[in-house]
Amino acid sequence: MKRMTVLLTAGALLAGTAATAQDLRQEERTMKRYEQRTENEMRREMRGMRVAERQADQEMRRAGRHMHPMKGPVHHAVKVVSYQSALVGQTVDMDMMINYDGILLEPNEEFVITPYLVKGENKLWLAPVVIVGEKRYKELERGHGLNANPSGLMPYETVVLSRDYVREMRRDARRNGVQWEVDSPNTVMYSASFPYQGWMDGAEIRFDHVYSRRNVIAEYPSTIGTLYNPMPPQVMFLVPEVEIVKARSETMTSRVVFQVNKTTVDMNIFDNAAELENIYKFTGRLTGDDKVKVTGIKLTGYASPEGSYNLNAKLSLGRVNAIRDLLQKRYPGIDKSLYTVNNVPEDWDSVRRWVAASDIRYREQVLDIIDNYAADARDAKIRALDKGATYNMLLHEVYPGLRRTDYTIDYTVLPFTVEEGKQVISTHPQYLSLNEFYQIALSYPVDSPEYEAVFVTALRYFPDDPVANNNMAAIALRKNDLKEAHKYLDKLTDFAGAHNNMGVLKALEGDFRAAEAHFRKAIEQGSREAKFNLDNLTSLRKR
Repeated sequence: MKRMTVLLTAGALLAGTAATAQDLRQEERTMKRYEQRTENEMRREMRGMRVAERQADQEMRRAGRHMHPMKGPVHHAVKVVSYQSALVGQTVDMDMMINYDGILLEPNEEFVITPYLVKGENKLWLAPVVIVGEKRYKELERGHGLNANPSGLMPYETVVLSRDYVREMRRDARRNGVQWEVDSPNTVMYSASFPYQGWMDGAEIRFDHVYSRRNVIAEYPSTIGTLYNPMPPQVMFLVPEVEIVKARSETMTSRVVFQVNKTTVDMNIFDNAAELENIYKFTGRLTGDDKVKVTGIKLTGYASPEGSYNLNAKLSLGRVNAIRDLLQKRYPGIDKSLYTVNNVPEDWDSVRRWVAASDIRYREQVLDIIDNYAADARDAKIRALDKGATYNMLLHEVYPGLRRTDYTIDYTVLPFTVEEGKQVISTHPQYLSLNEFYQIALSYPVDSPEYEAVFVTALRYFPDDPVANNNMAAIALRKNDLKEAHKYLDKLTDFAGAHNNMGVLKALEGDFRAAEAHFRKAIEQGSREAKFNLDNLTSLRKR
């Protein structure tokens, strides 16, 4: 008697139900199933080799005693090892090894093992594993259906079993003093994926066992485990307030170089032409946008400390006025009343910051001079420290960078529609309000790369905003990235709106007492997510 195993095409695990896992995860699952089926094929080859070796001996033993699953401890006929389940996105992945060493069949017998989930009145059938004798298999090939297949699905795998082969393997094991191992060839590596539904949290995973021989059918169930916590906690995204007036401010620094004791701009020296062109582009981008209204222009001229304070005051003011005049000539449409001009004759504040951050030899002495002497006395005091060495270093390495003009434009921006915002976010994201970022994000599928990218960009322009940080924490928690979630939530210890997400983080870390406290605070503020999380607190876990 030959022993054969046939792998039928695995149908959809849920008829007519589209997979909801993300594409990458689905591809991983597909490859995994391919590997499992390849391993099952190897197991079948091993069985075939053993059959060939013992074929002659099996023919002599066919008259041996007969045993079928219903004549022994039926609940031990099938064993499950390495069972595990996990929720990925909105899809449950379930894997197990089904060992059927306890099943011995006559040629016309059939044994159907059908996994299913059950909780209360809810039930979900999965594809069955079918074990048949040789004659029964030929009947199936001729179009006869299974005697009992409650799932109505195509078999996950069909095994044609020879009772003599299994019995001989058991005898060999006993002769050699070893046990029939669970990883023997008589094992099906079973894998299933199905969409998560709310009732599945805590559902029992059972096998429906149906033994049949012609018109005799016997059925019994067995429980193999619980689908524990396929339900992830619910995070909370906060809706930012609408920014009625979107007031913005942008600053650039220009380093137009002036000749000694001069206040007129010479376009032919150094990089003055390029510096002025940068100022014009900076201004033109804002004045040329019909969504933008300029509300103020500030120019502050800075001079380095060498020379007398009075002269530096005169030069710095004259030079910044020169740049202002060029701007007014280039952009006559900007009301002159919007311009504000300031000057800093000697930028000792910048000198002091540079020295304080340095490791120069006379660092403390220079700081003392800046803090305790008038402006005109400082140069002489620093020069006297070490015969002018420190002063010359500052003169050549620090002072040139102080000669500059800071140019700030204040403006307001009109509101954008979502479609307009999608264009603006790639060109001038600083024009968007936090609420506009949020509305743009909602236009994309949740957890899509585009959805997350909008929140990341929003945080870049609103780094200290508690709503922006809370929403980024929600993104991190949905990805189960607890380290990243900490980075945002640690900034929000006093922010009431973050209590739900703080509770989720604590629950995933296993600190349920702290999680409960946060959830209760969030519930007081009307959070439905926190109410759900508190009701399911003992079921929350890291996925």
